[in-house]
Amino acid sequence: MNVAAKQPRKLTIDEFLAFYATRPDEEQWQLIDGVALLMTPPFPTHQIIASNLERLLNDALEAHAPHLIAIQRIGTELAEFPHYRPEPDVAVVDIEIPPGQRHFDRFYLVAEVLSESDEDRVDLKREYYRAHDPNRAILLIRQDVQELKLDRRIEGAWKTEVLSGPEARLDLPDFGFSCRLDALYRKTFLAAR
Repeated sequence: MNVAAKQPRKLTIDEFLAFYATRPDEEQWQLIDGVALLMTPPFPTHQIIASNLERLLNDALEAHAPHLIAIQRIGTELAEFPHYRPEPDVAVVDIEIPPGQRHFDRFYLVAEVLSESDEDRVDLKREYYRAHDPNRAILLIRQDVQELKLDRRIEGAWKTEVLSGPEARLDLPDFGFSCRLDALYRKTFLAAR
C-alpha cells in the first residue's frame, strides 16, 4: 500500500529531496507525478518474485551482456521529468556504478511487481519508463496470478503483449534472457506444487 503525503501542488525533485531528508531512514518514498508516496513494506510474494527475476536476469547478463547488471529497488531520475523519481522493483543498468550513486539516469529494463495500491500510478510510471530512449523493456508482473504485461521497444516502437500461465515464455533477446513464467513465481504460493 502506498500513502501519499498531503501537499498543495506537484513537488519538483529538489522539493521532494528536501522533504525526504526530513524523514526517518527506514521510510521509503517515491515521487510520482509530483506526489510524494510512502511505500509500505511489500508482501513476501512481491519480494520473492523480484528476487527471482533479479537472479535470472543476472545469470543471463553474465553470459550475454557482462557490462550490465540487474538490481532491486534503485532510484531513477530523468531530467525531462522533474516531478518523477520512481524506484522500480528491478532494473537493468550499467555495471560501472560510481560509489554513492543512488539514482540512475540511464536504465535498459525495468520491472514492477504490481500491488493493488499500484493501480492508480502504474500508467504514470509506464509512461515515464517508455519515454527513456535507452530503455528496451518494461515488465509489469502480477503477484496474484502468473501473468505479466511486457512492453518491448522493437525498431523504435513499443509493442505490448500479455503473458499468462506457467508455461508462457518470457523472451528478452536484448538481454540474452529467456524463461518460463513459472520461474518468476518459484517459491511463492503460485508455484506449481
